[in-house]
Amino acid sequence: MFRRHHLLLFVVVVVVVEAFVVPPPSSPLLVRKSLNEDDGTGYTPKQRLREEIDSPFRKIRVTFFGFSTASALVALYFSLLTLGKAAAGWEGPSIDVAASDVAINVAAVSACGFLTYRDVKAGEANLERIAKGGQLASLRVAPADGTPTRALARYRQLKRVVVAAGGVDYVSELARDVLAVASDLRRLNVVLVPVFLDSRNIVDADKTRTIWRDAQGTTSSSSSISDAVVSFPALSAPWAAYLDKEIETAKSQNIDPNAKGLGIYIKKNGRILRRATGQPDWPSFLGTMEVMDGSQFGKPRL
Repeated sequence: MFRRHHLLLFVVVVVVVEAFVVPPPSSPLLVRKSLNEDDGTGYTPKQRLREEIDSPFRKIRVTFFGFSTASALVALYFSLLTLGKAAAGWEGPSIDVAASDVAINVAAVSACGFLTYRDVKAGEANLERIAKGGQLASLRVAPADGTPTRALARYRQLKRVVVAAGGVDYVSELARDVLAVASDLRRLNVVLVPVFLDSRNIVDADKTRTIWRDAQGTTSSSSSISDAVVSFPALSAPWAAYLDKEIETAKSQNIDPNAKGLGIYIKKNGRILRRATGQPDWPSFLGTMEVMDGSQFGKPRL
């Protein structure tokens, strides 16, 4: 009894002390850092929060249909037992009624399971898109006009970005072709990011600038104009990590990224408009840009 009173007193003291202990204030910097750290699943809490904002009722649907699937499975189990009893001639519902119950429960399991699976996969796809968009926005570029390096996120709501990746011949041809359309690209707020891929389809940011300058020529009077709309990849590793999946997808479709080239067209809101292979079709791109990116839908600038 004495020990029990001491134990009770100890618990009360601990509870009182805990109640008066003020937790250390969380720094906004620490909170921001934790939101941007990988939670162990390949995504960050911030990305998951963004996915929930994009589809606020997805979790409710997944929970509802998930429980419905589990409930239907339980009902199916008991209906199968009833069907077995009816087939064995035991007392209970007839075999026709039992078979009908089994069919209904199978349909319920299939429907609820499909709806749950579809919502889960849609959430995963949206989460991957958000993560990929965040990775793209964090890529750094060095403007050709010599201004400081910046992340692509700095161009959001201000510029349309075209990422064009390929081998030596692809980048060289791109450098020559852009001279004729540089003024139009500048007028339409387009930034071109050429990316050189070596023979193994690995990004080489340093060599990109050299190939570009050699193709345009140091005495070209138009090169200074194109510098206003061109930015080079600042670091190879982040760009390689981002383009890796794009390159693998192209290879799976029997497309040689080095020779054919890859183009990623990004809207002002930071979302990818489309992906394409080959050199950019500048006349078509420039003629329809205002409608394609939705910034002035229904009011094309011709």
